[in-house]
Amino acid sequence: MGHIEDALRLAVKRILSNHDYEQSFAFYRLWIDIKQTYHQIPSDPTLDDIWNYRATGLINPTTGDIIQWSAHLVPRLASDAESDHLLGPQNAGLQGRLCARSLREFFINNLAMVQHKQYSRGSDPTGEFYTDTNLVAHWVNLGQVEEAAIRNHILQSLIANPKLHDHQVDALIILFQLAGATFAAYADPSVVDRCFELIGGHYTHGSPKWGLVQVCIPPR
Repeated sequence: MGHIEDALRLAVKRILSNHDYEQSFAFYRLWIDIKQTYHQIPSDPTLDDIWNYRATGLINPTTGDIIQWSAHLVPRLASDAESDHLLGPQNAGLQGRLCARSLREFFINNLAMVQHKQYSRGSDPTGEFYTDTNLVAHWVNLGQVEEAAIRNHILQSLIANPKLHDHQVDALIILFQLAGATFAAYADPSVVDRCFELIGGHYTHGSPKWGLVQVCIPPR
């Protein structure tokens, strides 16, 4: 949770320096809520094995390869482990625990990448962030994510920073390509519209991701 705590301290500094007070206070409230909601997830053997090998599909943001073809196999394996007569007794609720861990790491690594880009601090968890964004989209579609997270946290965490970074736009593209109908059904329409506005104005026609943007944004 260190990256969240760093972001909260910076938000307080911005608030007390009267720098974009309203936006900084809204950012602070959002991330306090996220920190209190997505606590430390206990480890267990099958969860750890799946987690350690979850990034098996090619992801290369520079070439526009941000959809991980193998991400759907993580929920499938977790479901099979839960229902298996041998593995099941030790893996009750495995999908829920994996979902919770995906969300926690999605939030943390979003901030880690922002801090790495802005302040050259810490490691750059690019691969993990894109993998977990793909997983979050699948968990959303499977009904494993709480409605409150879909409505209040996931999209807002990507557009709350004063500056929108490439990885955040890419995450929006992934989420709307894979789980757009669910977000449209549960998220605030004004938040969804703002996301589409930011996506549409971020990349130029020459970007490898321009085609992904066109698929992501619904026709008006």
